[in-house]
Amino acid sequence: MNLYMIKIYLYRLLLLFLTGLNFSCGNPPEKSHDIEYSIRNFGPEDVPALDALQGKKLNLTALLNPNAILWTGKYLVVGERKVLDYHLHVVDPNSERLINTTGKDGFGPGEIVAAYQLQRGKSVNECWVYDHTQKLIALFDLESSSDLYQKAFKQPQSMYLAVDMLWNSDSTLICQLADGDEKFQIYDTLGNQLSTYGTWSQMLEDRSPPPNVVSSVHQGKSTISPDYRKYVKVGLLRDYIEILDLPSGKITSVHGPEHNIPEFEVDYSAGYPMAQFTDMSRSHYYKDVVAGEKYIYALYFGKSMDAYFQEGETAREIYVFDYAGSLVKTYTLDHALFSLAVDEKNKRFFGISSDKDPNVVIFDYND
Repeated sequence: MNLYMIKIYLYRLLLLFLTGLNFSCGNPPEKSHDIEYSIRNFGPEDVPALDALQGKKLNLTALLNPNAILWTGKYLVVGERKVLDYHLHVVDPNSERLINTTGKDGFGPGEIVAAYQLQRGKSVNECWVYDHTQKLIALFDLESSSDLYQKAFKQPQSMYLAVDMLWNSDSTLICQLADGDEKFQIYDTLGNQLSTYGTWSQMLEDRSPPPNVVSSVHQGKSTISPDYRKYVKVGLLRDYIEILDLPSGKITSVHGPEHNIPEFEVDYSAGYPMAQFTDMSRSHYYKDVVAGEKYIYALYFGKSMDAYFQEGETAREIYVFDYAGSLVKTYTLDHALFSLAVDEKNKRFFGISSDKDPNVVIFDYND
């Protein structure tokens, strides 16, 4: 047996082992949804006239490499990409001041090494941080004098392949898996898989690529609505939005405006299948997304990577969808962003600018 075949064998053996753990350490899934899956299409001609917004860029000198932003209802939480000491900054957008810095960097008790994904807690003074490196989701008290998290959920072995985790109740999480055809999954905190929704194979007419390759082609950000009833995922490399209604299990997939699927090949050089993208100037589409009470706010770029490298800036448009999948409003911004937060009550957009000196930008908007 040559080295290539040995790698393939070991990869398959690992997947079988992890899958076995998933079912031996917990209960089998209660429900695998035979769901209603519908597709809505729109094109450039369906995009409403853009409403131009002027933003105010803050000058918060503590921000070094801001990567993510969250509105808790009281504070802005800014996550850093690379840090020297701390991962989180707490900002009061009304006074435009830095209130607190927390999230100590490290592998010790109460410390994190990444602020990959942010989620609101039960209180406006709380924030959950997904640290994908340590496989945990940690709760921070934003007004605490401590720079450590208050508590954390550590992924058990049966959830080893889970990524992009978000709470969808006090005791369950919704996530995706690094491999497998099932698209979205719900686990309890013991690591039992409770429900699955949709499949990656349904995303392409060609059913031959392995599921992990298809999911890689459809990579992008995810979010959950404040009432935990709607889960939304947007595509970075393909212009699509998946809207999962959790009570019914129905998925609405919104395709557009370009209807582009990136060119790719299945590469086995690492010993297991991976997506190898063949068009180096491929476009990027939805850079970020926020699921609000009534609407979905998607940060849209829609340009090739060549444009990004030439201009050094990313998304300047926000597409607003209702939960039926209709595009109802669009905005154009005078500052390019790569991360988005929304204050629906006071009609404000917050973002992280994508210029040479990234910082928080605040926009006021009208419906």
